[in-house]
Amino acid sequence: MTYSSARARVALSLLAALALAPAACAQQKPATALPITVLTPGVYLIVTPAGNLVAQTGPSGIVLVGAQSGAATPGVVAALRTVSAAAVRYVLFAPFDSLAGQDDAGWNDRGATLVSHERMRMKAKNVTSALGFSEVLQIYLDGESVHAVHQPPGHTRADFIAHFETKNVLYMGNAFVAHGYPHIEVHDGASIDSLIKEITPFADFERVQIVPGRGPVSTAKDVGDYRDMLAGVRARVSTLVSQGKSLADVIAAKPTASWDATYARGGVAPDKFVESVYLSLKH
Repeated sequence: MTYSSARARVALSLLAALALAPAACAQQKPATALPITVLTPGVYLIVTPAGNLVAQTGPSGIVLVGAQSGAATPGVVAALRTVSAAAVRYVLFAPFDSLAGQDDAGWNDRGATLVSHERMRMKAKNVTSALGFSEVLQIYLDGESVHAVHQPPGHTRADFIAHFETKNVLYMGNAFVAHGYPHIEVHDGASIDSLIKEITPFADFERVQIVPGRGPVSTAKDVGDYRDMLAGVRARVSTLVSQGKSLADVIAAKPTASWDATYARGGVAPDKFVESVYLSLKH
């Protein structure tokens, strides 16, 4: 092949690629907005496959709180664009059911500042900066504040609540799962006793919209009922443990039976929850 014919072939290839480019772009459909609901003026609930997110909007930007998923991020952005043109300034990452490495869910490339509890092991090669906190963090933007407070290790050791103080909205994360049993990361230091301790104070948060990690927006009474369920299952499992029962025996005794109609609809099966309570008490 001569040099001239080679150049001609390359030129034809480039022209073909340019001709196909518009068709390829046309096939890229915009992301479908995920469900978004107004909790109170300027504060919104976004429901994703990974769980609930809470967004506070203002002229200078948006604060987003919750468990993040890269697959959901385009739909989250599309939902936010229906209520605000402001940029997402801060993304406060809540833990999933493990503290294993959490990527940035694509927020770094979108210019957001990533924030998480220091025990979350963030991993993403393209993350240029991120913020961590140990006990308390306040994000102040446009005259509103979001207060994040580290909690006892009930779900994971990185549990926190986020209080949207002037809006009477409280995000509790996966320590509180409406209509579901919780995951307890026992092997990483979480326990049923710490979970009960974590949940109990918020059973008194009257006149506050409480957002669970998963499930519908709840009330203080819902949290109290959930706390009573945790305490009740713990008591039954504890009695069986004191009798020397094995894990298999405890599971077979169905200590969650009284609550399954309400809480067996989540992602954690009753037997798996019983196992985590058993291991927590044995530890």
